[in-house]
Amino acid sequence: MTQQNLRVKNPSVTLYAFHLCSELATEEVTDADLMWENLIKLSNIFSMPELQQLREKLICYQDGKYNSAGEQGQRTDYLELIPERELRFVAQDDLTLSGSVYPLRIHDAYAVDFTFSFQNQEVAVNHLRRFNPQSCLMPNHIQASLGQTLLLYAKPLDDAVADKNFADECVKALLHDAKPPSLSNQGQLFGSPIFEYEIIPKLDALYPLTHILVWLGKYAKTLELAGNANFELINLLNCRHKVLFAYHQARQSNDSARKIYNALDGESQKLHKLPETPEERLKELEILLNKTSDNTFEYARHLRNLDAHRTTIQANTINYAKWLGHIRDMSLPTDDLTFLDDFHAKICQHHLQQIDVYLDYLKPGHHLFEQMTTTILGLLHIGEQKQQMIRAEKFEFLITFIGAAVGTGAISATAIPDPSHLIALISHFFDLIRLPLIDSISHFFDWIQLPLFELPKLLNNFALPEDILKVMFHLIVGGTTSLVFTPLISVISKRRFTGK
Repeated sequence: MTQQNLRVKNPSVTLYAFHLCSELATEEVTDADLMWENLIKLSNIFSMPELQQLREKLICYQDGKYNSAGEQGQRTDYLELIPERELRFVAQDDLTLSGSVYPLRIHDAYAVDFTFSFQNQEVAVNHLRRFNPQSCLMPNHIQASLGQTLLLYAKPLDDAVADKNFADECVKALLHDAKPPSLSNQGQLFGSPIFEYEIIPKLDALYPLTHILVWLGKYAKTLELAGNANFELINLLNCRHKVLFAYHQARQSNDSARKIYNALDGESQKLHKLPETPEERLKELEILLNKTSDNTFEYARHLRNLDAHRTTIQANTINYAKWLGHIRDMSLPTDDLTFLDDFHAKICQHHLQQIDVYLDYLKPGHHLFEQMTTTILGLLHIGEQKQQMIRAEKFEFLITFIGAAVGTGAISATAIPDPSHLIALISHFFDLIRLPLIDSISHFFDWIQLPLFELPKLLNNFALPEDILKVMFHLIVGGTTSLVFTPLISVISKRRFTGK
């Protein structure tokens, strides 16, 4: 049979959506109001202007703007955000579509029970798409950070069609898709069969899961029992989506950490290919240290997040079991809650075990990062010590050279007080070597790593009177003598100092 021939009575769709509003690092997340704003936008799609009043009704809004101050001083374990509990509205065309919004805060998350229904009406299955025009109830439109569940309730009017086939057709109509998501589980709750569909997202998806329940009302008291258990059901789904959201984030953290881990080997190989030149070697080590420090911090952050996600899953696994126990107490003897038990017994345990595997694999990498950082710091320290020793030796040589040159020059001045016959020769010689001398002095000062000041410029522009030429003569004598004896003096000094 086609969707046009299949008919249902009193169908309804409930969107259970959950959005993080606060977290440990910050008291309030930046997009805490995102889910409410996206729900308000649905007023145009469903032609329900009353939905625009949601901002005025919510206690977390003031003067039309989001402000969570209205929640302060109140218990947030289950806080109703509208004083009159819920907002109701109706859209009228060829069919009467009724709606209601029941907003909540449950600890650190906002939750909403957003329900549409064709009350006391019989419609063809293909009319179920009117619950979801333009796919407006899907995760990419609602953007509830923790996730959402769409619960479709419908009473079949044709018992000849198998329940699963009927549920498949309902999902096709609701999603406007000829290929519905695969059936992941099924059971019976409050006397009526229920079917669970899931779309598993890609790793880089913003929203962790598309979760749909199709509940076929084949027992007269199913709706009444469901209404009595709505509190427990919302809390159960809240725990479920927190588990799935935490695991989705854990997979992303693991993927990011693995990329950093794989890059570590490439960085460590650079330690075996460092430049021979001391200056270039130190520069390369500083680059490696900066990069490794950034990666080490980012890697540690992912490990911390994995631990936090595991804790979140553990806590919500316990809470899920608690709320499941309450629903079991309210269920009928003939009910089959395997589809709810499986999430606790299989999915939650699998996610916890998988995060342990992630951590077992990644934690040794953290030690490698620390060892690499320690190695780079050690090489940097050794390199800098060598550079300091080289600079000290050069400075010591300079002082010895200057002292010897001045002393020898003084002796020369005493021995030859008036070397007039050599002045003309030195003047002519200086004119010839002026430019090479300036260049040599520049290199010399650069070698000993001392500032050059303006000495070459002074030499280039300075006039050379006779007295200066005399001084230069004696300095040349002293400098030449020092070039011969300074290395010998340095060696003798070192041996006397070291005792060798």
